[in-house]
Amino acid sequence: MTGSIEKGAAAARLLRVMVPAALGLWVFVAAGTTSNFSAHLEGRYSSSGEVLLSDGSVLPVHQSLAFHDGRFYALTRNAPAVVEASGRVETDLLGTTRLVVEEGAISGLDAAGQLDNELVFNLFYGKHKGARITLERVGACLYGVETQQVYCAEDQAARL
Repeated sequence: MTGSIEKGAAAARLLRVMVPAALGLWVFVAAGTTSNFSAHLEGRYSSSGEVLLSDGSVLPVHQSLAFHDGRFYALTRNAPAVVEASGRVETDLLGTTRLVVEEGAISGLDAAGQLDNELVFNLFYGKHKGARITLERVGACLYGVETQQVYCAEDQAARL
């Protein structure tokens, strides 16, 4: 009978260690997907080029993105359309960086009748309050997954 009491006591001790450890791990994972840790991005990123529309025509595009003290400021010009956005930068515990749009505006869309639906969608998404844009690092550049935009560090942008 002493053996079964010892096994029961060992199981109880194991549970006292396992349950708090499991809860701690759960909190760590949950915080990693919802935390508001500021990214370590600073400086200016930009790109210029042309966008190929679905009808085969091309439009000039210029994109600028600046980071300062955990915030971002973005400006995108696609021919006559101009999109401005600003907000905070979040990085979760897994290292994924997201831009969270807090303010945004779009102008020149009336004159931008030649823009196709996908481009208009990306422009509107990028200025919508609460929008989250996931950034992926590609060399010295950043790729905005949801808006399909590329931004390169200022000294790298001139080389493109």
